[in-house]
Amino acid sequence: MKKKEGIFKRLKRIGEKNPRMVIAIVWVSIVPALSSLLLIPLVLSKANELDFSPQLHLIQTFFYVAIGMIAMGFAFIPTTLFAILSGFLLGWGVFPALIVSYALASLPGYGGGKSLSQDSLDAILSHYPKASSLIKEKSDNMGELIFFVRISPVIPFALSNLLFAMLRTGWKKLLLWGTIGMLPRTSLAFFSGTIAFDLYSAIHEEGTKGKIWIFISLLLLSIWGIWRFFTKKSKV
Repeated sequence: MKKKEGIFKRLKRIGEKNPRMVIAIVWVSIVPALSSLLLIPLVLSKANELDFSPQLHLIQTFFYVAIGMIAMGFAFIPTTLFAILSGFLLGWGVFPALIVSYALASLPGYGGGKSLSQDSLDAILSHYPKASSLIKEKSDNMGELIFFVRISPVIPFALSNLLFAMLRTGWKKLLLWGTIGMLPRTSLAFFSGTIAFDLYSAIHEEGTKGKIWIFISLLLLSIWGIWRFFTKKSKV
């Protein structure tokens, strides 16, 4: 009986036939992580010097949406980090524009992946007939897959766009179900950014530095109390 070719060997062969797709996968896997390492320290070090208006004008909103679409769509920055920084720097007034920017960011990644993917998926699944038939069987329910992939906090946005391109889900379904699916985690990330700004402002406001020590003390007291509760022996 002939042993089936491993998936990694199969991917290697695909890379030999379609190196641009492999480069795209490496790009969306590495560049967002590198940008996070650079952006977070930079924003925190310059936060006191930044002067953003919480209410963006129409032209500013247009540029915000365009920058977000390009930055997230081409994987220059992770979507979660973009949402956190938006909440940290701009506040809730920019949240609707963030949703629009996030939704539109799906399109360049999907379009680029579709032009690069060629027959990559067929080559991957050629030795996995059950998986291939299952995908064909579920082709009419791709909206459900898009929704659950987008709602996952661990599947990278840009990488999933390449996956959807290979699956030929269709940009309309991606725009609709992807936007709905991303709302929970994007809202949470944005909200985290607004909380981080409030805490940052409190720490750096004159006369309020002691509040952070109160916060830390209460946190430590809470941890100690919970630990003591579960470790204390019950009286018989």
